[in-house]
Amino acid sequence: MVCGVIQARVFATRLPGKTLKEIAGKSLLAWTILAAQACPSVDRVIVATSTSEQDTPVVEEAHNYGAEVYRGDEDDVLARYVGAARDLSLDVIVRICGDAPVFSPWVCHGIVQEYCASGMDYASNTSEETFPYGTQVEIFNGEVLQRSWELADLSTDHEHVTPPLRRHTEVFSCLSVVAPEPIRRGHYRLCVDTQQDYEVICEIFKQLEHEPDQPPDLVEIVALLDSRPDLTEHMVAVSQRYSTSRDTELAAPTVELSLAYRDGFYEMTRG
Repeated sequence: MVCGVIQARVFATRLPGKTLKEIAGKSLLAWTILAAQACPSVDRVIVATSTSEQDTPVVEEAHNYGAEVYRGDEDDVLARYVGAARDLSLDVIVRICGDAPVFSPWVCHGIVQEYCASGMDYASNTSEETFPYGTQVEIFNGEVLQRSWELADLSTDHEHVTPPLRRHTEVFSCLSVVAPEPIRRGHYRLCVDTQQDYEVICEIFKQLEHEPDQPPDLVEIVALLDSRPDLTEHMVAVSQRYSTSRDTELAAPTVELSLAYRDGFYEMTRG
């Protein structure tokens, strides 16, 4: 069983309360949950938040949209994932950040399929930063997560969850999934970390048609951004405070994600 685990909290230093900020009539978290639920490969969606009272609204919003909830360590996100895997008996885990309102169901589906076919311990589209920020997908199982926990000896391991998987290539086999050309825009920011990020996402939802329970399609988003330099001029490569590529010490086997996953997804969902 494949479980999408969304890490989300109310607290944020640069954009307080971003998790519950409204975008096109729904909260940022709601769009992330809906996108994860739309992925054909994902069987369960769990929101992993903290035990802090200030995160109770996150719990309520998760339940409003049919997601399960795990409450764990406030500051140690890795511990939160380990606890969720243990207490909820999670098998295959898809790690999803809670600031990703345009998380792509078909990208997620494709990477899950590539992970299952590869037989590797870990697959992601983060080792080589070819996808826009905010569309990251990382996949591993509970046993691998537990082993990585035992090797987590840096503070960044506990904050960002998966660095030990990429760093310890002598222990874990890793598959790197890179973006096909129509969406190969590693410098585009589709996460919400600042007020400017939020305004760009609101404009994307305003300009692009989409299903009421799904965010706009990633190919269409990239095409819009390509045509609107006013929305992208502030975006620069490696603009995140933390870059996943720094963890990767050896080149991992690489596969380019096929756009056939997109075609198949829309055939399934739109008939």
